[in-house]
Amino acid sequence: MIIVRPTVSEERWLALADRYPALQASVEQLGKGGGWKTSTWLGRCLGFVLGLAGTGMLAGVLSYAPAPWLVGGLMLVVVAEWMVAQRRVFRSGVEEALYLCGTVAIVVELLVWSTGNNNALDVALIATAVLLVGWRLLNPLFTTLAAAGYSLAIAVIDGSLFGGSMYTREAAAACVLLAVGALVAGGRKWRRPSHDRMFDGLVIAMPWLAHGWLVQYNGSSTVATHGVALAMALAFLVVNLFVGVKRRQHAPLIGTLGNLACVAYSTYRLMPWPMHWQLIAAGAVLLAVVVLLERLLRHRSKGITSRAIEESSSVDFVQVVGAVHLSPAAGSPAPAGVQGQGGEFGGGGASGRF
Repeated sequence: MIIVRPTVSEERWLALADRYPALQASVEQLGKGGGWKTSTWLGRCLGFVLGLAGTGMLAGVLSYAPAPWLVGGLMLVVVAEWMVAQRRVFRSGVEEALYLCGTVAIVVELLVWSTGNNNALDVALIATAVLLVGWRLLNPLFTTLAAAGYSLAIAVIDGSLFGGSMYTREAAAACVLLAVGALVAGGRKWRRPSHDRMFDGLVIAMPWLAHGWLVQYNGSSTVATHGVALAMALAFLVVNLFVGVKRRQHAPLIGTLGNLACVAYSTYRLMPWPMHWQLIAAGAVLLAVVVLLERLLRHRSKGITSRAIEESSSVDFVQVVGAVHLSPAAGSPAPAGVQGQGGEFGGGGASGRF
C-alpha cells in the first residue's frame, strides 16, 4: 500500500519555506516542495472550521440513512484521501477535519454495533483512530490528543466516564512516562519536522495533564496527593527549563510556563495563608527566579541569551542568502559561431584572425 504524502525532503523544504516566507517563491519555482499546497495558520484554522461545517451538513443529510455514521465516515475519509492524493493538499485544515471526523465516526459506529460495555476499550479505540489520523496527516495535535485519550482510557479502567472512581494516579503515571520519553526522544534530530513537533506536543502537554489527574484524585489523602503534584510540577519545571536552555528548544520552555502555573495552583491548595499573602510570596519568588535567569543568561555567547540582538537585519540576511542559494545558476554562455567573410590580416579562412 502506497501512502501519498510529502517525502522527507519535500516536508523539510516546506518547513523552510514556512519559516522564511522570502524563500517560498524560490521553493515553488524549483519544485522542491513537490507541488504540495499549504496554507497559513489562520487559513488552516478556517479550513478546519469549514471541514467541520461540511461534516455537520453531511451528518444532517444522512441522519435517516441506515448506519449513518459508517456511511458518512467512509465518504469523509474518501474525500479527504482524494484531496491529499490527487489535489496534493497538505496542512490546509479541510482534509484534517474530514479525516478526523470520518475516522472517529467509523469507530463509533462499530462500537455501537458491539455488545460490550467497556468504557476503557471504547476510549482506547477512539484514541487509536485519532492517532492513526495524526500519523497519516503528520499532525502533532492529533497525536497529542491521542496520548491524552490513552490516559483517559487508563483512568476509566473498571470505572465509568460519568461518575464513579477513576484511576487518576495510574493515568498521571502514564502521562509522566510519556513526557519523559518524549523529552529524551526530543534530544535526537528527527528527519521529518512533523515528528519533532509530535514529541514537542507530548513534552508540553503531558506534564500538565499528569498534574491535572493528580489534583483530581478523590482519595482520602488529599494533602499528600497535592504534595506529590507539587513535587512533580517542580521537577518538570526545573528539567524543562534546563533542557530548553541547553538544547535551545521552544517546547520545553513553553512547558515550563505551564509547569509554573501548576506549581502555583498546588501551592495555593497546600498553603493555608490568606490570598494576599500568597500573591505576595508568589510574586517575590517569581521575581527572584526571573532576576537569577536574566543574570545567568546575560553573558552567554552560545545558546539562549538575554542580551538584545545588536543587528535586527540578521534574519533578513539569512533569507537573502537562502534565496540566492536556491536561485538557479545562470547557464554558461554559448560558444561563438563561425564568422564569415574570411579572416583578418591575411588569415587563413573564417575566424582565423592572424
